[in-house]
Amino acid sequence: MTKEELKRILDICSSCPDVKEDIFKNHDNNMWWPLEVEDYRKRLLIAGLSTRISYSMINSYKKVIDELNSYSFEEIKNMSEEQIVSIIKGLGLSNTRYKYLSSMIEFIEMYEQELQTLPNDQLIELIAKNVNGASYKVAQCCVLYMRGYYDSGIMPVDSGMKDVELPCLGFDVYKNAIGHDKLRKELEALVDDLDLEDIIINNGYEDLQIPDYNNATWWAHLVLIYYKRHYCNKHKPENCPLNNNDIKTLCLCDRQVDRG
Repeated sequence: MTKEELKRILDICSSCPDVKEDIFKNHDNNMWWPLEVEDYRKRLLIAGLSTRISYSMINSYKKVIDELNSYSFEEIKNMSEEQIVSIIKGLGLSNTRYKYLSSMIEFIEMYEQELQTLPNDQLIELIAKNVNGASYKVAQCCVLYMRGYYDSGIMPVDSGMKDVELPCLGFDVYKNAIGHDKLRKELEALVDDLDLEDIIINNGYEDLQIPDYNNATWWAHLVLIYYKRHYCNKHKPENCPLNNNDIKTLCLCDRQVDRG
């Protein structure tokens, strides 16, 4: 994959009205990782809760996040298991989510300095290896939310991207969890110093808060994630705008995977 090939893909994907609608809903203030949460420690907690939250669950999710955000990190840390579960139970998988929260709280207490000083790659690996339920794909989201949509430079890769969307476009296929991180690094390198100003403006995104058109990591991530949602997840390659343009794809969208 070359930078120009990725730029052509982003151009086609970002021109789709349904993709564009979701990007405008979630670019400047993401519904899963809202800016109203300011404490980076609470952002680390919430990043793990955002997994397996679909659009149909977003209102329930927002209520949980708003309630958690009404407490300080210290207050959350001192809550009993019953108190935390009563807050998060509306999201389902309460036991799994509680284990993540308690493990992340311990991690924050143990690695407070590392959270501030480690480079992204090392911090993602540290979280993935030490926090219960924080795979590489969750750890990427943690660092992105903690450090900021653009300030982090992170382009998270979920399972649907790893197993279907990106291989369909010609990226390497990875069977293991580390593939999430290998593909993340590849995408970030491709977007770095890639001038996207013309397609961002031509496709009508100039009103979004994009600080640098030459490193529009967050915007490019949202383009890919919402294209996956609207097209790869629909199992209809004949309706794929990429497949109907001059982009050579492998038509993998009929595979059954956890698409995140």
